[in-house]
Parts: sequence; C-alpha cells; structure tokens
Amino acid sequence: MRTLVEKPLFHIALLLLLAILCYVPGLNSLFLFDDGPNLEALSQIQESSVTSAGFWEFVFSGEAGPTGRPVSLFTFALQASAWSDNPFAFKLANLFIHVLSSVLLYGISYKLSLHMQATTRRASVVALATALIWTLHPIHTSTVLYAVQRMALLSNLFMLAGLYSFVCYRLEQNTENLKSLAWLSLALASTGLLALFSKENAPSLVFYLLTLEFTLFKNLPASRTYRQWRLVFLYLPAIALILLPLFSVGALQENYEEFRTFTMGERVLTQLRILWTYLAAIILPATGSVGIFHDTVISTSLLSPITTLLALIAWIALGLGLALKPGKYGAWLFALCWFWSGHIIESTVVPLELFFHHRNYLAFFGIVFVLLFAFFNWLPDTLVKFRGRLAITGIYLLLLALNTFRISTMWSEPVRLAENWYEADPNTARNVEFYAMELARYGSDGEQLAAAVLSRAVENDPSNFHLLLNLLTLACVNPAIPALDPGSILDRARNLSRETGDPVSPVRQIINLNLQGNCPTYNQAFLESLLETLIQESQGHDRGMFQFELARLKLSEGLTGEALPLMEQAWENSRDSGVLFNMAIQLVNAGRFQEALETIDLATREVTINNNIRTGTLASKLASLSSMREDVIGFMASE
Repeated sequence: MRTLVEKPLFHIALLLLLAILCYVPGLNSLFLFDDGPNLEALSQIQESSVTSAGFWEFVFSGEAGPTGRPVSLFTFALQASAWSDNPFAFKLANLFIHVLSSVLLYGISYKLSLHMQATTRRASVVALATALIWTLHPIHTSTVLYAVQRMALLSNLFMLAGLYSFVCYRLEQNTENLKSLAWLSLALASTGLLALFSKENAPSLVFYLLTLEFTLFKNLPASRTYRQWRLVFLYLPAIALILLPLFSVGALQENYEEFRTFTMGERVLTQLRILWTYLAAIILPATGSVGIFHDTVISTSLLSPITTLLALIAWIALGLGLALKPGKYGAWLFALCWFWSGHIIESTVVPLELFFHHRNYLAFFGIVFVLLFAFFNWLPDTLVKFRGRLAITGIYLLLLALNTFRISTMWSEPVRLAENWYEADPNTARNVEFYAMELARYGSDGEQLAAAVLSRAVENDPSNFHLLLNLLTLACVNPAIPALDPGSILDRARNLSRETGDPVSPVRQIINLNLQGNCPTYNQAFLESLLETLIQESQGHDRGMFQFELARLKLSEGLTGEALPLMEQAWENSRDSGVLFNMAIQLVNAGRFQEALETIDLATREVTINNNIRTGTLASKLASLSSMREDVIGFMASE
C-alpha cells in the first residue's frame, strides 16, 4: 500500500478525482460578465471544425489584449457548437487545463524537493501536498469556473511547461551539452510564444526562470556557453521588460487618462497593499473573499492611507532580510521572488484594473511549496511527528476542498453566488449590480428587493452614477418602485465623475425600454434632457454613444433632420461602426441615397481596415453592408 501511495500515477489520478469532486457542482453554471462579449461571435461559426466558415476569422478577431490571444480563441472555436447553451463543456475544458497545470506543478515540486535534499518519500509527499493545495484552493474557483478565464489558464499552463523543461535541464547539471541547450531553447521559445498568444502575462516566465536560477539553482554548475545563453535568453529580455515602461510612459499615461480613475503612481502604491491581501488569501482562504470583483481604496500617497507606507516598509524589510542571508534563507527568498515575479507584469505600471485573484494563479506556487517543504523537512520530529504532519496537512486539505466545493455549488446558483459576493464585499459596485440583477430575475418582488439593494448602495456612494441609472431602470419597469426625482437625477448627471463606472449601457437599456413603451415612469422630454446633460459632461466614446441614443429618440419623434447630425457627431466621437450602420439606414429612409452609399463605403473601410466590430464577425458585417449597398443602388435605379 505504501508503494502505491508513493507512485506518481496514483498521485495524478488522485489530483484528477479530487478536482472533479470539488468542481463538478459548478461546471454547469451560467456564462457570466465578459463571457458574452468575448465569445458571442462563436455563434457565427457553423460547426466546431477548423475548416468551417468563420472558424479562423474568430481565432484572429480577438481584442482582449495586444496579441489578440489567438491560442485561447482557437480552443474556444473548437467548442463553437457548445455555445451558448452548454457552459458545462467550456468549464469542463477549463478544469482539464487546471488539472494539467497541477500535474506539471507536481513534477516541478518533486524535482525541486529532491534538489533541496529531501528523501524520495518526503519529496513525494511535498509534491503531492503542493499540487493538491494548489488544485483545490478556493482562490482558483473564479479562474476555473469563469469560462473566459481560460486565457489565464492556458497562459500559465504553457509557462509551467517551459518551467518544467528548464528545471529538468538545470538539474541534469550538464550545461556543456549543446544539444540539450538547443532543445531547452526550443522548448522555452515555443511554450513562451504559446503562453504569450494565450494571454499577455506570459513575459513573467523570464522572471520565474531568473528566480530559480539565482536562488535554488545558485550553486549549480554553469559553463561559459550556458552563461552566454543565460545572457541572451534571460538577462536581456528581463532588462528589456523592466525598461520598456520607461520608453512608453506617454502611451501608458494616455491609457490611464482614458480608461482608469487612478494614476500610474496611485496604482503602484495601491498594489503594495493589495499584494499583502493576496498573500493572506493564499494562506488563510475565506469563502466570501474569492469573488471576481473587489473595489479597493486607492492609495493617493504613502500616507493616504497610512497602510501604504506600512506595506512598503514590510516588503522592503522582508526582501532585505532574506537577501542579506541567502545561504540561510535561500528557499524563503525563492518563495518571495517567485511571488513578486508573478505580479511584475500585472501588478505594477500596466493600466489594468487594481484587483483580481486570478493574478495569483502561478504566483501562488512558491509560497505554498516552501511552506510545505519546511513543514515536512525542517520541522523537528520532537515537535510534530511525521504522521502528525500528514494529519495536519490532510485536515487543511479537507477544509480547502470543502470550501471549494461550497463555492462551486454556489456558482450553480447565481443568486446565491451573487448574495455571497455582495455580503463579503458590499462596497464593491459590481457586486451590488450583480446581486441586484440576479434578484430582479424573480419578478416584481425580486425587482423591489433589487431596488432596495441599489438604494443602499447609491446612498453609500453618491458619486456612482452607474448605480443610480440601474435603480432608474428598475423604476422604469416596476410601478411599485418609487420614482426618483428627475431634478436630482439631472443634478447628479451634471456632476458626472470618473468613478461612475460605465454609464452608457444602463442609459441604452433605459432608452430601449422607452422606445418599446415599457418605461411609463419617465417621459421622453426628461430622457432627452438627461442625454443632453450627459453629452455635455462626457467626452470621447461615451459622448458619441449618448449622442447616438439622443438621435434614436429624435427619430422616434420623426425628427430625422435633427437625428442625422447627431449621428454624424456620434460617429466622430465614438468611431463605432454600429453608428454608421444605423446612419446609413436613416439616410436611405430619408431618400438621401448618395450619402447612404458614402456612409456604407465608410463603414466597409472601417470594419475591413480597422476591424471596427463590436458584435458578430467580419464576414457577417461585410455581407450585411454589401446587401445594404445593393438595396440602395436598386432604390436609386427605380427612381
């Protein structure tokens, strides 16, 4: 029995079995949030085949990041036939990728443990415990069960494959072998590119490799050839990645100004605190704290809040304390640098959102591995016997598994999931909106409960106009919900802040309700005043979309002469090809056929050259434009 328990195949089977048991309740959970915008074009693929119409167009149509992430989209395209009524298939694939990653982590842990002088038995135990904790930890639930996070899963899987190749090569301790070095170069280049074209956090691989090289592998032999290779493949890319932001400060600042409510400096300061929050979530996981959304108090200076300075001092003290005695604390230095390596891309100057648990997916490993290695190899038997350590680890694993099973079960019940996230973090606006949205699915009573949740949030956060618009939407459709004072709504619109969230989507929903005759609470004159105010208080894309919505209202009143100039302004501000589609239709209706043709030609150039498509595929958009053009030419001929 002991021989069986120590066999790798048994361990891998155990990883797979426990992962399935913990995650199976959530595999049939619904698609959520970014799943729709990223995957809705799958409906244009006729079948899940690489030769089917639209397959490769979808693969190379990605806009989620600078690379387009075609590797991730390729895996989604293979499941096109399961979209959008079979989320189980997508999430099962995610779980399979997660388990593959855990197997690679198991192998890395085992080899590192042997290198650190553990016995075969204890190395096996450390490897299994590390892989199990990593696989079953609740912090990963929102990565595995959120379909679109396959991008993060794949990127980390390929990075782990590269790391495993590097660990195997270095532990052979034969850096003179040019053939082995060539194979390593090929492995790292291929896995690195696959990771990069899955998601853009892949350059972290370079920092993970350097962490291994200068902590756990510091005393391994390194020939002249290998040192030269290391210079080209590790040092120079790392230096380039560190210096790159210095040469693109202007572009970064523009992105912050356009998309974020915080500055680059504020983001870096805030991350000092967030990284400690991540560490706490890794070591002491809590069920309620592993939702997708977390709003964080922004650090505007080292003293505001004061915990920013304390966090910085703690990081410096910890880093210096370990670095000054690498011989004594080398393993702990490895754990710290590994954690930092995992966050050097996504938790520094890049203008991303502040907080996401999935950023710890691989950064998680170093901390857990070293803690377990120390627990099983450095703790004296006089304190805790080996069997006692096994029992403690087993209890911890059981708690993790129960936690993950509970969260997975909640994913299968959206309103329960939303309630859990809301109760854990009621000050995060998106948790409020998610909970309100799920409550509103339960008829009039649910809508009233949702309105109460939104009212409390609006009272606590008066600057968030997005929340107010959601409350206004509920009042539109449910007469039992007290109407908001139009004057106070307009006053709030006049003080629109950057922290308001996306105001366009709820405004569009309100206009849709009005045009369908389903918003008797607010008349069209008020909605036009609201849009005019929002146009004055916004800029860029948002201003263009508000102008477009105002044009729609004008068209419903038969005021085509006022609507068309608004549409032209909407296009200039938003550069949204959907505006051009609608403008062409209105020009046709107004009998202005030549202008309609010019607009159709402009829309064709935009979707072809600039890939300016928000929904559907390029082929479907071009087909629609071509059909519209033929109709206009037919109208012109008939006259």
